[in-house]
Amino acid sequence: MAKKKTVKRINKILLTAIGGIALILGVLAGYVYFFILEKPAEPDKWAAAERYVWNKIKFDHDAQVISADGSEYYLLANKGAATEDKLIIYFSGGGVAWDAVTAAQPISLSNVMKNGEIKYYFPNIPFFKVSTLGGLLKNNNPDNPFKDWNIVYIPYSTGDLHIGNASKEYTDAKGKPFTMRYNGQANTRAALEWIANHFASPVKILIAGESAGGFGAAFWAPEIAKRYPDARIYQYSDGSYLNADRWPDIIDNEWKANFAATFGYEVHGDLISSVLAANRKLLPDNAVLLQSNTLYDELLFDFEKDLNGDVSDDGEYVHRWSARMLQSAGELTEVLPGYYYYITDYDLNEKTGRTPHTLSSLNHFYKAEQDGVKLMKWLDDAVNKDVYYSVGRHFVENDG
Repeated sequence: MAKKKTVKRINKILLTAIGGIALILGVLAGYVYFFILEKPAEPDKWAAAERYVWNKIKFDHDAQVISADGSEYYLLANKGAATEDKLIIYFSGGGVAWDAVTAAQPISLSNVMKNGEIKYYFPNIPFFKVSTLGGLLKNNNPDNPFKDWNIVYIPYSTGDLHIGNASKEYTDAKGKPFTMRYNGQANTRAALEWIANHFASPVKILIAGESAGGFGAAFWAPEIAKRYPDARIYQYSDGSYLNADRWPDIIDNEWKANFAATFGYEVHGDLISSVLAANRKLLPDNAVLLQSNTLYDELLFDFEKDLNGDVSDDGEYVHRWSARMLQSAGELTEVLPGYYYYITDYDLNEKTGRTPHTLSSLNHFYKAEQDGVKLMKWLDDAVNKDVYYSVGRHFVENDG
């Protein structure tokens, strides 16, 4: 009997060890895959850049661009077909920070291992970033309706929805001081300047973004439209609904965005809706405003809870978040000509009651379907064919 117990114990130890080794090997394999095989090209000049390859675009040292932790900031750009005169300007997502507590908890491997959760923002551009750019951003995918389009990807590593203009001195929970650089405004301006210098006259521009980048795309769309008065403008925000009365205070007092003077209007708690409403007046009359959300977004409700200091049950709160999001879409439909939404319960997790966070830059872009209409068809119809409609209307109408 003792011998059997010993054998079982040894087997258990061996299985645990094997599992640990497999995990380590998996991590190492992922590291090799991301770090070695997925590095962007670094051409000396944009004219020499290969097509259908992500290229790292560096800035001059005096360009005032920098990530939150002081590391290098750069663009990623991808040439489409030589004859293509259409451009996607895509703003990256990657969390948000709004005070010393959140700024002290960036997304990093060490924080994930220590705390077991992913919050709150990327303080630098991840080394594996290129490997995450799929979906709409795969311009060499024959299934992509935006195949062959030129793409400029604006990374996000400042925690400020691409609009901050402050360097803050904070102290973390252990009393250690650190500097948080809310530098999104300068980074974006440098990006837009580079774009203007390298894409002379696109006939169509899709200004898009996911999560925090969906806000960034909405904030900066009028500035981009001014630079290209002859281009047809389509602005698309994916997974970008956060409602908090604190937004005006965070934007101006924490991030020092000087919002009204910089962008020309005021914002309120329903941030994306206030921006879209302003864009209807600031963008050309024929510009199209597009928005997609999943019904029970697995991430946004959690951020919104933190923003609002709400300690209610997650399951209860996600339904409240969903109801507000649906109400917002319904109200925008009534008052904004040229606004259309895609709302879906695609890939609903029956156990957690949650749906994916964003869709456009992932393989979800090709698979997500609601009421018989795929997301990629909805976006293709709007941008490439100028056929406009909303999807998931029964969610909005039933909520109302």
